[in-house]
Amino acid sequence: MNQTIDTTLMVIIILLLVLILVLVVIAGLIFINYLKSTKQQNTTTQTTTEELNPVTKPGIGTCKNHEHKNSVGICAICEEEFCVDCLKQIDKVNLCPEHFNTFADNIWHPITNQRTTPDDPEEGVYIYQFKQHLWKEKGIPSYILNEYKIQVENDYIETYVQLHVKENDQEALKKEINKFKGNLANDK
Repeated sequence: MNQTIDTTLMVIIILLLVLILVLVVIAGLIFINYLKSTKQQNTTTQTTTEELNPVTKPGIGTCKNHEHKNSVGICAICEEEFCVDCLKQIDKVNLCPEHFNTFADNIWHPITNQRTTPDDPEEGVYIYQFKQHLWKEKGIPSYILNEYKIQVENDYIETYVQLHVKENDQEALKKEINKFKGNLANDK
């Protein structure tokens, strides 16, 4: 009879150990799920906090219209910085909401096609200066496009700097940019 009690007691102890082991595994799984849900809630809370109080990344400009958003580029006409929601592209030209219609409502013509190379990159600088002069001092919209010719075998790049102006301004601004370029050359 002692042997039967010992065997029964041993079975009960083994069953209790198995039950304890199952309870430990279940408790571990519950704890892991708790940690996952806590982490997910923290991430959601952090995202919500960032959306409510966003911090822009250092070294990156901010959108002119949305101070809490990083800029992704500049408007080709006004050269102000704008976020991805504001800046739109048409015909390879990035434009802010204000100047998108200016661009779309006009016919544009290049008045320059200045060749620059790695040996003489400064040849097109006057075009950038003239564009800024037109915008800041006269409020005349214009934009610059660069076209590239690349000779892979010689590892050589030519850039053609083109200042585009509205069709109605084309003739007058061609004369004015030539005069502007001449004045810069005389100042040197």
